[in-house]
Amino acid sequence: MSVVVTPSFEAVVEQFVRCPNEEHFASLFRVLAPQLMVYFRARGCESAVAEDLTQEVMLILFRKVDGLRDLTLFRPWLFRIARNELLQYLRQQGRRVETLDLIEDQGAADWNPFAGLVLGEWLDCLPPADRELLLLRYVDGFAYHEMAELLELPVGTVQWRVFQLKKRLAEHFR
Repeated sequence: MSVVVTPSFEAVVEQFVRCPNEEHFASLFRVLAPQLMVYFRARGCESAVAEDLTQEVMLILFRKVDGLRDLTLFRPWLFRIARNELLQYLRQQGRRVETLDLIEDQGAADWNPFAGLVLGEWLDCLPPADRELLLLRYVDGFAYHEMAELLELPVGTVQWRVFQLKKRLAEHFR
């Protein structure tokens, strides 16, 4: 029985960035597509829409990878593309989109991935910008420096805002 060794996220990304061919892109797609699907679903997209957006993001990534200068910023760069694609999709649907208001109260999502969960209760009581911070940190698993790069904020500001959010949520749910 042979053991299949799966390369790390960093190794797959580095391999693709250094040599962006179809084989390396396929490996990258297998690693990134599930993460992008979770990102879009957590922001209220139906499965089919999330799949379409994921494919669009991956195509953009394939076409624009030459523009990436710092490999350590790959993940924030990728999710900035994803965020922009989601905003564009929402605009095309005729929805009013504020800076970080990705899930509208007027029924932007028929499916709520957090319905019935404590996290859903927490998210419901937050303004959209704060909701996005928690999703990035605790659902998408971004490090503070990645969040800062993605949101174009200083790292200290991101850390402080997340800390204040956790404190506010703890007081709210006592």
